Amino acid sequence: MKINIKTTAVILCCALAFSTLYGCGKDAEPVSSEPAVEETDEGKGDLIEDDEVDETNEEPVINYLALKGPSYTGLTNLTKENNEDGSYCYKDMTEDALTVITNMSSRNSQRDGQDPDAYAENFVCAVVDDTDSAKIISSKNDETVSGSTTYPSYRVYWESGSNEDTRQNAGVVVLTDNFTYYYGYGCPIDFYEDNVEFYESELDNVKLIDLADLDATSESASDASGKSSGGYEVYLDKIDELKSEGLADQFTLAFINDDGRDTPELIASDSTGSFDHENAFIFTFEDGEVVEVASVISGVDGANLDYAIGANLIHISGAAAGMRDAFYRIEKGKLEEVFVAEASSMDEDAKYSINGESAKKDDYYKQINDFMEPYNPLVRIAYDGLYDVTYTYSDGYGGFEQGSSESYTPASEITGK
Repeated sequence: MKINIKTTAVILCCALAFSTLYGCGKDAEPVSSEPAVEETDEGKGDLIEDDEVDETNEEPVINYLALKGPSYTGLTNLTKENNEDGSYCYKDMTEDALTVITNMSSRNSQRDGQDPDAYAENFVCAVVDDTDSAKIISSKNDETVSGSTTYPSYRVYWESGSNEDTRQNAGVVVLTDNFTYYYGYGCPIDFYEDNVEFYESELDNVKLIDLADLDATSESASDASGKSSGGYEVYLDKIDELKSEGLADQFTLAFINDDGRDTPELIASDSTGSFDHENAFIFTFEDGEVVEVASVISGVDGANLDYAIGANLIHISGAAAGMRDAFYRIEKGKLEEVFVAEASSMDEDAKYSINGESAKKDDYYKQINDFMEPYNPLVRIAYDGLYDVTYTYSDGYGGFEQGSSESYTPASEITGK
């Protein structure tokens, strides 16, 4: 299975309401550590009535944590909830219309004496799935995610639906002091075996983001906005500057340099497509400062600015004569060149070079293709959207083909203005 990489926004939640979970038909004993389908009639656990909730749970608690999983392109959003009570729920379907990715949270309501693994299963049955059809297959202590989040984490395997609508799911439940989080994948049961290895590897990369730490890195920005925006807050002043100078008016968040930091890169573009100034930008946050790492006048002399999420790769194309495709990584707030392909012209007698070494035409395009293959598709920063671009090679020639597009995030949603 292949899911394209994409930009992702992290969610800051407000005060969470309370709800307390019972069963899912499970006692506190842990279940088998290996996924193996078990026939069961176990259903969704009941919720405690309001008058049964411990009064100590009624105090509002600010939620400064959110899960961040791998990011993809070509998604169709199914659910987008970021509620005033602090809970959130995001569900997206992949381009092949098979996999649904769920990221959500709710108030931690573990009962006294209830084992955390049983509570994790109950959370799936009572909160993650609200169709009364969830059936736990198995669960296990997720040492990989626990190690990265420092909180108890459980990998839960479960089914939902029935007959031809049966879906099989794999997800991670993270139990913090006040909140419970879920991040997981699900698809029709007939396709699950083909996808489960991919799901497992992606779940290993789930991280818990502490948004309070982000607030501390940019006090002036958060004061100006009155709220955090999941990593954007360090860029609020830069966004205002770009808008006031007429350089850019559309933005998005992208974890290009996915080096474990919580702060992503900022992508900016000018919707007018003006050629009077740079109109496509990438910024990063390094040593407490916003740094511009790349910018081009997109559309002039073949210039384009592309990036690969999580792979720390930026592509800049364009030349006054001929063509140039240069690839870089972000290192300490600056671009470091890793691969450069140049052609002196587009004529038959053009001279070709790879990393400064002369190359034959056929080999020139093939080397670009071989370099690009692990990174396809890139995301292109264009005035009218963010486009998937894929390098293709055949019959001795190669080039970037532009595919589907996605919209930028409106600046008002980032700045609150």
